[in-house]
Amino acid sequence: MSYAFKCVYFLLIIEIYSHTAYGALAPVPGNVDMLIAGTSCVDYSNLNTQKQDIDANGESGRTFRGMMSWVKQHRPPIVILENVCSAPWDRVKEYFEKNGYSAEWSRVDTKAYYIPHTRTRVYLIAINKQGSSIPKKWKEWIVSKLKRPASSTLDAFLLPSDDPRIYQARQKLVQESYGALDRKTGRTDWGRCESRHQRARLEEALGAKRPLTSWDEGNFSVIMHYFAVSILMDS
Repeated sequence: MSYAFKCVYFLLIIEIYSHTAYGALAPVPGNVDMLIAGTSCVDYSNLNTQKQDIDANGESGRTFRGMMSWVKQHRPPIVILENVCSAPWDRVKEYFEKNGYSAEWSRVDTKAYYIPHTRTRVYLIAINKQGSSIPKKWKEWIVSKLKRPASSTLDAFLLPSDDPRIYQARQKLVQESYGALDRKTGRTDWGRCESRHQRARLEEALGAKRPLTSWDEGNFSVIMHYFAVSILMDS
């Protein structure tokens, strides 16, 4: 049996029951084969202008310590963590090693692992055994043997830009951000998201999305000269 709990912080303050990701109150298991967790990234994110360390009393530090408290108490054989690249991964590894685990972490990009999307994240694996060779072998597999570029483009999975569901989803995000108690910005800054997207495309040398026509969301296009000449010659 497996459980997906909503927040690992509550594992620190509630020992018997906690809410799952679906809202149900369930007993917190102790005898498990594997723990997969993603602690809060808000204090490590590059979008945060007031970053806090893992030992601070921020959300990231609290959720991490909540997870580690459960790990120290129940000693799961395998722990897998996921978080942003700017998280203090050497410190995280050190936490596990001080508690008798062997650990390694690796930075990966989803587009190198079947998925047509550029998203860099770090994963860490910890084994409840000092001096275990498994974490290093896992890292070797991740960075070499398991890599395979995506065979389908991202556009094949996306809704058309004028699909009403996209507008509804964005409006919902804005409304939720206005009502969120833990949000200081008040709303989603789509301009900032777009600039990060463009920077990532530039850094990854992905090029323009529509290089032949330069078509944009306003239905404006500029056909390249040599392409227009080719069309005239063919006709």
